[in-house]
Amino acid sequence: MNLIKEKKININIVNLVLYLSFCFAGWYSSRTSVASVVGAYGQFSFMSNDVFAFLIAGILPILIYLLVIKILARALRPVPYLPVDRMVYSFPYFYIGANLVIGLFNILYFFLPIASIWGGIIVPIIATACFFIWFLAFICKNYIKNYNWKAIVVYFGRIYLVIAILYVSFGLLAAVVL
Repeated sequence: MNLIKEKKININIVNLVLYLSFCFAGWYSSRTSVASVVGAYGQFSFMSNDVFAFLIAGILPILIYLLVIKILARALRPVPYLPVDRMVYSFPYFYIGANLVIGLFNILYFFLPIASIWGGIIVPIIATACFFIWFLAFICKNYIKNYNWKAIVVYFGRIYLVIAILYVSFGLLAAVVL
């Protein structure tokens, strides 16, 4: 944890590792999407490899992540005594951990493909929730004053719940449509 508190790693390297973790977490589902495109359109046969599927899996999640973090950071800057810069720096570390857990479960889906139906929706929510709770505990312990931690937990808990509900809704909608 001293690695995070002392900001020993450049944020660009952390974001690169975050992108690769998004690639790892989304690789299993990306393989299916790439195979569907190649099957439907033969001219895209150059995309029919796992390396392409791996690299394409992280593009949209990292773009969404960077956009949401930029919007939230800008909205939270006026809040007094809130260490927004430290929060923005430390959050990717916890998200990388969640993505690694999700990616490891995706490897399990190669052996039990039926588990990917619900596992692709439930595992990301549980993994990100656990690592988000760990992130909040880290932030409250290291950067937030004792009297203010309850407000931080409630505020960010609400934000997480809204994002999680949207994620589950889109996941269920995609499962029904596809």
